[in-house]
Amino acid sequence: MERIVKNWTIEKLCREKTNISTPEYQREPNLWSVKEKGDLIDSIFKGLDIPKLYFYKLPKEEKYEVVDGQQRLEAIWGFLSNEFRVTSGKKFSELSNPEQQKVKKYELQVTEIIKAEDSELRLLFLRLQLGELLNMGEKLKAQTGIVKEFIFQRIVKHKFIQEIHIPERRYAKQTLCAQICINSYWKEKNNTFCRTRYIDLEDFFKRCNDFKGEDLKFLNNKFDKILSNLNVLEKYFHGKTSNLTNRSFILSLYLFVEELIKNNQESYMPECVKFVEYLLKELKAEMKLGFRRTNEEFYIFEAYLNNAPGEKYQIERRHEKLKVFFEEFRKTGKIRGNKQKSAP
Repeated sequence: MERIVKNWTIEKLCREKTNISTPEYQREPNLWSVKEKGDLIDSIFKGLDIPKLYFYKLPKEEKYEVVDGQQRLEAIWGFLSNEFRVTSGKKFSELSNPEQQKVKKYELQVTEIIKAEDSELRLLFLRLQLGELLNMGEKLKAQTGIVKEFIFQRIVKHKFIQEIHIPERRYAKQTLCAQICINSYWKEKNNTFCRTRYIDLEDFFKRCNDFKGEDLKFLNNKFDKILSNLNVLEKYFHGKTSNLTNRSFILSLYLFVEELIKNNQESYMPECVKFVEYLLKELKAEMKLGFRRTNEEFYIFEAYLNNAPGEKYQIERRHEKLKVFFEEFRKTGKIRGNKQKSAP
């Protein structure tokens, strides 16, 4: 990797806008609030330093890819396009000519990177974000390989994943899909669940990139099974996902349904839908009671959902508790320890 540090004016940044693109591993655009954007422009007005930009200069072309600085660029371009007002209450077009020129002539440092491999650029991106609190999904997006492509190009587009009510922003659904994949894989491979911290998912992504022969065949078969299991979830939960808002619960629901299907118990799915609807409704009602809550089983399950939910032991506990709850529901129409009426 080679680097050249240059000074670019904001005027040049705007001239080159059509030649500057954003690679797929980057964060989502426009994550900054209007206040954050306004603070950046205010720094420019005051002549303060702002962090430098990193561009990858494409070989044999006068075109660039953003490695670091996407949010700053969006703020600068947005202000010059009159998309928001600064702290003074003015848009760019409302500034005096001297004020406009001050903005246009402001110089930023730009590091132009040449002769770099894609893996080096992704690594640089991650290293540069260390102080900016990239979340797990954004870090996963910067990875490469077969699992990353399956998650970001296939599973996240499945109808069931699209229908569940968790945020689209900052790759929350992709993170859930990664958690599903790693646990589904290890459950079938070694009959065990897996912790879902970023370090575990990163290791899983990288490990799978080296798979060949039977290992690769097993992984591809697992991908097919995951999609098939999601088809079952979509079939029975279609139009009934409004309460599926907790990522930990959805992960455990997937793993629970996967086990039903593996045990040739798909016929239980209509009951499973009623069970899930009833459980989530009663959990919500119990939480509203606060210190007056009476169902210890729900309190314990809620702790499994919200306290260190990505730890292996919590995933195991949730799985076993769901099995106990479901068996009791099938026999009695209610959840163990619940003094309320049976489900309709």
